[in-house]
Amino acid sequence: MALGESTPVISVDLPYDNYNLQLRGDDVVSRDIQLHRSDTEIRGRALGGTAQLTLKPDKAAGVIGGSPVNLKVRQEGDALVAEGGFINGPVTLRLSPSDFHVYIDQCTYRLKSTGAEGWYEGRRSCDSKLLPPVRVFVPPELLSRGPAEQAALLLLALAPAR
Repeated sequence: MALGESTPVISVDLPYDNYNLQLRGDDVVSRDIQLHRSDTEIRGRALGGTAQLTLKPDKAAGVIGGSPVNLKVRQEGDALVAEGGFINGPVTLRLSPSDFHVYIDQCTYRLKSTGAEGWYEGRRSCDSKLLPPVRVFVPPELLSRGPAEQAALLLLALAPAR
């Protein structure tokens, strides 16, 4: 778990901001997100609007704040791969034990494992090269959830990162 906390979190550390997406059992909570999850659905409030996503083994579909979500999800070896539409436009996500690459909101994250379990660090294309690197923590508890839920929650964690 990140930073010695008792609640598992997806932690995002950006050059000008940092925040956590807490995974509290069936609830997912941050400053902009209050969601409840089940094996087949995520619903609640996210990023200023209502969120309702249907989860299937190979996709997540629905709406967040009136914007459509249509993700196709698959495993490629040890990597989780997601592609499709997510809130503000096209997204791609690839998470493996060694790399975490994401394209969201016209910004590309190229992160590498730091060697510490769950921590990834690297650059975003939308930041100046003079700024400190981005750090993201992916808790092991998230990886025990279904692939569509993993992808949706990781993208939600990075969606407000503008």
